[in-house]
Amino acid sequence: MQQTGIQRGESHRVIFVRLLVSHLMCLGVFFVPVTAELLWTAVIGYFVRMFFIEAGAHRYFAHRAFKTSRLLQAVLGLGVAASGQRGPIWWAGHHRKHHRLSDRPGDPHSPMTRGTRGAFWHAHLGWLVQPDNLHTDLDAAKDLARFPELVFINKTHMLWPVLLLVGTVLLGAYTPFFGQEGLGWSAAVWAFFVPTVLSLHGIFAINSLTHGGKLGRWHRRRFATSDYTTNVWWLAIPTMGAAWHNNHHRYMNSARAGFYRWELDLSYVMLRLLAQGHLVWDLHPVPSAVLEEGHTLESQPMPLGEPEVRT
Repeated sequence: MQQTGIQRGESHRVIFVRLLVSHLMCLGVFFVPVTAELLWTAVIGYFVRMFFIEAGAHRYFAHRAFKTSRLLQAVLGLGVAASGQRGPIWWAGHHRKHHRLSDRPGDPHSPMTRGTRGAFWHAHLGWLVQPDNLHTDLDAAKDLARFPELVFINKTHMLWPVLLLVGTVLLGAYTPFFGQEGLGWSAAVWAFFVPTVLSLHGIFAINSLTHGGKLGRWHRRRFATSDYTTNVWWLAIPTMGAAWHNNHHRYMNSARAGFYRWELDLSYVMLRLLAQGHLVWDLHPVPSAVLEEGHTLESQPMPLGEPEVRT
């Protein structure tokens, strides 16, 4: 059954408090015991969260760049919510708006529309507490709002990270999973808050660091997109391919953001593995014309300024 209208989210104060508490809890790394198992869990937990956001929220829910079953679609939605970055419909709706208005007035999180003062922090985290970005417009993602389970996950998105936190604490307190029993606080800090906060900064670094920036060794523009996007190679691994952002804005419907074999895209690698197991399919490729265009422009990277508008 199609659901429409505005699904209200929490207030900007609640979001601010959640962000503040999550960051303060990370300071616990200086006060709680840590084991090798907890360190590995933090690393793995970071990349699992990044996969759910980049491959799930971004490439699947926002851009429909591949197909999967309804069951795995729900699992992806739960993973997005449990990662602490709101619900899948909220994420997709705001991201689609970002592409429609990229680096122009109305873009939810562009650093290019704020002048120089506060632009970075607005794009990185500040946009989350702006009134226009608090709620979910179900009409902006009608293809997702027709699934009641996704609407439910989106509406109850705060529940899922809390359940994950509780489960993590119980696992640390009462089992030797993290090396020994009695590590409830350590598990909360290292196995939940650290990977959650790092993945938050990882994905939002795409907003703040790949739009604009001085072109050169660290920022490159292969395509003359109608915005100020850049490819930032050194962010490609920690963002699981999301930092090939100029590529992505040239052709957003591809299941891969690293268009060429030398552009490492871990999300696409994982999607290819899932496709081998028939869990996902119809991974949308990059059109050959776009690849050829990129080769043609490689020797003359596009400057920032007023890029050519392309369809």
